[in-house]
Amino acid sequence: MNKTSVLLAAAVLAGPAFAQANDDCGGAIALTAGSATPFDTTAATTSAETWTCALGGIDLWYTYTSTMDNSTVSIETCGSSYDTAIEIFTGTCGALTLESCNDDACGVQSTATAESVTAGTTFVFRVGGFNGAAGLGTIMITEAVNPPDPCDNPDSLESNTDCASATPLGDGMFMGLNVEEADNDYYAVTVPNGGTLNVDIFFDNGLGDVDLYLWDPSVECDTNVAGTGGAWLERGFSASDDETVSYLNATGMDQDLIIEVDMFSAGACNVYDMTIVGAGMGDGGIGTSYCMTNPNSTGAAASIIATGSATVADNDVTLVASDVPTSQFGFFLASLNQGFVANPGGSDGNLCLGGQIGRFTAPGQIVIADAMGQLTLPIDLNAIPTPTGSTAVAPGDNYNFQAWYRDGAASNLTDGYTVTFN
Repeated sequence: MNKTSVLLAAAVLAGPAFAQANDDCGGAIALTAGSATPFDTTAATTSAETWTCALGGIDLWYTYTSTMDNSTVSIETCGSSYDTAIEIFTGTCGALTLESCNDDACGVQSTATAESVTAGTTFVFRVGGFNGAAGLGTIMITEAVNPPDPCDNPDSLESNTDCASATPLGDGMFMGLNVEEADNDYYAVTVPNGGTLNVDIFFDNGLGDVDLYLWDPSVECDTNVAGTGGAWLERGFSASDDETVSYLNATGMDQDLIIEVDMFSAGACNVYDMTIVGAGMGDGGIGTSYCMTNPNSTGAAASIIATGSATVADNDVTLVASDVPTSQFGFFLASLNQGFVANPGGSDGNLCLGGQIGRFTAPGQIVIADAMGQLTLPIDLNAIPTPTGSTAVAPGDNYNFQAWYRDGAASNLTDGYTVTFN
């Protein structure tokens, strides 16, 4: 080889590296989803477009056209040998619109996504490196159809968009419900006087934080109106768990209440299951049941309520025992004290009273169970029996009532029932 040839070869070897075809936007290489493509930015140059993150520096360009509707397109350089950076654009070279920019997503490598993509959308990708870093790497495009948004379609209990349109419910398990921030869910329940309402919702907190409220709509209702600090009765307000509320109705009457399932996370949608225990039509009583009762010959356990008014001045109270064997006689008991004695005097039932116990056994007060199996007795609040006579009820008194009844050759008792008078 002559001297001139040697010098020419040396000049060629020492000269700048030839630019790659996709060193600028106009030469972007089309990628295929699911196929890994190797790249090398060490011989690339820096394009004129300004990086919006990571000071990306020298870069290569790629393009991809989506093939699916409602999809997510993702580009990643995970596993590459250097600290990468990625930008995603739509539009054409010279008129690009930035969609996203990412530096570190998988270690110091990058992942960027475009969501809710329409089939036929063309994306332009730029791959560079943090603060101008360069090296060898692999680029991968993936595209997948997004799962359907459960809030796109109403669940079986819609439309319950506020307290006024709340869906009436009783006890049960309600599956596959959905809630979103712009459409909280409301359910109407009746809690019997003396009853306890328990409500649980079960959901994946990763999809958004859901909270649970119980409102008395006669006072206040709805976090959209009252705010999260409103006059709710109970709430489940944890940041990361399923929610539960439990409420004892001690008002002296049945309550019509509203359950609110509130999506706390901004813009989120979530799916949940709900269980309700303790909701339903009340017994119409003015007090609260207590104590354990035993079944009688009908197979049922007899119970007692007091109806009318808990206001002493009204003097309007009727005692009613239900599920008593028909045509059997019985009488009512009263005491200021509760207690418990199993099978007193050989009875099949339990005595739920203590202290000084009076019997409503004056003429006309011993009653026969009717065809509905009920013992019924209007009582005079000015003449409550005691072992030594009678006494009048005063406001603030807590009286406890029970019924004893014959059951063939045996006897039994109802549960207990307490009334707070005012």
